[in-house]
Amino acid sequence: MSRVAVAENVWWRYEGRSDYALRGLSLEVRKGEVLAVMGHSGAGKTTLALALTGIIPQRVPGEFKGRVEVMGMSTLRVDVAEIAKRAAIVFEDPEIQFVMSTVEDEIALALEPLRLSRDEMRERIKWSLELVGLDESFLGRSPLQLSGGEKQRVAIAAAVAREPELLILDEPTSDLDPLGKEEVVAALKRLRDELDTTIVLVEHEPEYVAEFADRVAVLREGRVALEGEPGEVFSRVEELRSCGVYPPDVSELSARLGLKPVYRFEQALELLKAVVKGFRSADLGDGSRPGEVLIECRDVHYEYPGGVRALRGASLEVRSGELVALVGPNGSGKTTLAKVMCGLLKPSAGEVRVLGRSVNEYDRLALSSLVAYVYQNPDHQIFNKSVYEEVAFGLKLRGLPESEVRERVARALELFGLRGLENEHPFFLSKGEKRRLALASVYALDPKVLVVDEPTTGQDMRFSEALFAMLKRLTGEGRAVVVITHSVPIAARYADRFVVVKEGRVIASGPPRRVLTSPAADEGKLTKPQVLRLALALGLDSNLAPLSVEEFERVVEVVTASGSRAA
Repeated sequence: MSRVAVAENVWWRYEGRSDYALRGLSLEVRKGEVLAVMGHSGAGKTTLALALTGIIPQRVPGEFKGRVEVMGMSTLRVDVAEIAKRAAIVFEDPEIQFVMSTVEDEIALALEPLRLSRDEMRERIKWSLELVGLDESFLGRSPLQLSGGEKQRVAIAAAVAREPELLILDEPTSDLDPLGKEEVVAALKRLRDELDTTIVLVEHEPEYVAEFADRVAVLREGRVALEGEPGEVFSRVEELRSCGVYPPDVSELSARLGLKPVYRFEQALELLKAVVKGFRSADLGDGSRPGEVLIECRDVHYEYPGGVRALRGASLEVRSGELVALVGPNGSGKTTLAKVMCGLLKPSAGEVRVLGRSVNEYDRLALSSLVAYVYQNPDHQIFNKSVYEEVAFGLKLRGLPESEVRERVARALELFGLRGLENEHPFFLSKGEKRRLALASVYALDPKVLVVDEPTTGQDMRFSEALFAMLKRLTGEGRAVVVITHSVPIAARYADRFVVVKEGRVIASGPPRRVLTSPAADEGKLTKPQVLRLALALGLDSNLAPLSVEEFERVVEVVTASGSRAA
């Protein structure tokens, strides 16, 4: 099989950084394959993607050593604009790619270098939108006014419209609901099958990698640590975890039960059908007992300028001591509801009360000290010139003594893994580091309610687990935490309550286990954990439905080939 791209002994250090992001990395990309690149946050995945397009070293200042060739073109000698005619990249943050006022113009701009006729261009635009699951009604809309998932799909459409030979996607499904992820994966499959496009996919979610990738490369600290077919890589459970990568639940489950290695749901189901001998009762728990009502939304409506009705009578209570996960499809109104709760948006109708008082009775500074909001895109709230100044800003604004400011900043930076970056300009942080900085800056204010919009986007599974565990601990201090998330399998293990939002209304509210085994899970397009789907397919009662591998072992009795009972 011929090579589309090759990297040999590549070293790269960003200007102003002492550590290298890539440390002697070597990797090849084969024609027609889907190569998934995984690894912990900061492992060098995005840096590798930029190096494969020539953006590094041509457009980003830093120190480069080694060799990268793309379709036979050296990234040191051939200009990045020339490489871009044959290799397209979709960045992790789609907003940084948008420059036009409408979706149609955005895609048309990407097609300009191809010198197509007007009719050909129009057909390409419609085809690319259809490929990612968007219809013609999006053509006249502003890309910046779309939901996070819709923005990602538009960015992908603009890239695939050019029919590139090499398509590089940096976390393309991170902001998408399950339906959106399925549509993107289906679109990429069509690209490969119809156009023989070679795809490099930077992705954290192992289920999608297992389903879609031909080969997996796992990076650790700027080098390739593991490489091979998905079945081979995902069978090495402990090595993966040491790299900050979690295998699919079914891979971990088969390893813990001493069964034949598997990496896809269908494989695990067939294997378990032969060895499951029964089920046992267990107290799996159903969350904590919440305290006083901190926020109450009553029949809230909200309409954006232009007539888009985002909320249509949403009602919700948030109580102290609970971790609430706001879940549901892209565009369902989750973020709008969260902003209304925080006083960032004023309802068109209905009422929002914080600590028993109307949200309108608070001034902005007092309200933000009680209910803090972390934006989905951290660039929307970061504006200071150093990491330290960003975390300290809100504390200084409230007149706290300098000694207390230093103490709170140090605690927040340590908690969110940013210690050592105090003097770094936020512009030079990765998106994951920016997301953690945004969290740290509002955590330092010690709010009663912390509302976090998609905090795990762009984070590795290890950090995502640690983040949810930390947010859960915060509820033990008497505060409430509301998390907007598509990471349902992780949220299910930590949240006390799921609130499902669809078409501007709350359609379900309750413990994760109950919600995920109800019709609301399908109606709200929720991704059910693999182990939950396995248990239900094996006939386990929904009351005992496991939400983790550990819970599966507690309730499912398996007899291995040796005759011993593995669970």
